[in-house]
Amino acid sequence: MALDARAFTAFESAAHDRIAGRYAEHFAPLTGLALGSLLDAVRVAAGRRVLDVATGPGVAAAAALGRGAAVTGVDVSPAMVALAQQAHPGVEFRLGDVVALPFRDGSFDAVLCNFGLGHFPEPEEALTECVRVLAPGGSLAFSWWDQPVRQRVQGLFRETIAELGVPPHPDVPQGHDTFRFSAPEAFAALLRGAGLRDVTVTEHRTVHAMPDVEALWRAGMGGMAITASAIAIQDEATQARAREVLARRAEAHRGPQGLEIPISYFIGTGQKT
Repeated sequence: MALDARAFTAFESAAHDRIAGRYAEHFAPLTGLALGSLLDAVRVAAGRRVLDVATGPGVAAAAALGRGAAVTGVDVSPAMVALAQQAHPGVEFRLGDVVALPFRDGSFDAVLCNFGLGHFPEPEEALTECVRVLAPGGSLAFSWWDQPVRQRVQGLFRETIAELGVPPHPDVPQGHDTFRFSAPEAFAALLRGAGLRDVTVTEHRTVHAMPDVEALWRAGMGGMAITASAIAIQDEATQARAREVLARRAEAHRGPQGLEIPISYFIGTGQKT
């Protein structure tokens, strides 16, 4: 089925508008796991002009600002942009779609995207735009999740949905593969296809500690706009069953201090000629 890119972007924007505050509180600690490696990959430092694409609540942009860079963040969700502006006044935030960035050619020394790639319905066009706004010799770094069998927050929720037989949210346009780039070969091919050189894709694995199932539930429901929408639209009884199934499955990751959730992701980098 051909994907309606505009409809998909509109769904994503509206969904992230609804969850913006919860995302910042409960899911940003997960995406923050990649920040050090992501910024290091493009040598974010004082004086560097940095664009943070799909900035969300602005966590990556703020981290780049903390290293002394001149930072701009852009996101398709108005609520996310408003939240980021309030939280990080030292960064310039703009509303915009990754396939039509509101910047001139060569405006930035580095382009970042922290876990936005799988939300782009037109990834090739998105990468072309990101490369366009890079200055010659500039660097790009994108992070994206590994498969759910190793990225267990996503995995636990998807397995819960499958066990209950919960259908996708009816308003989610079909035909998008969230995990298309959860394979290093496909990720690298995307970067090379955009004309980048010295492309690398590195795997990162860690464990994210959560005190209990409630924290896991809040992270998933507050951060995974597409996956969680299948549960969020259900009645209270079905949502309660989903929590029970999630709790049972999460016991596999029980540790001395609570839940110890395996997390795996990739960082892909490249340089503009």
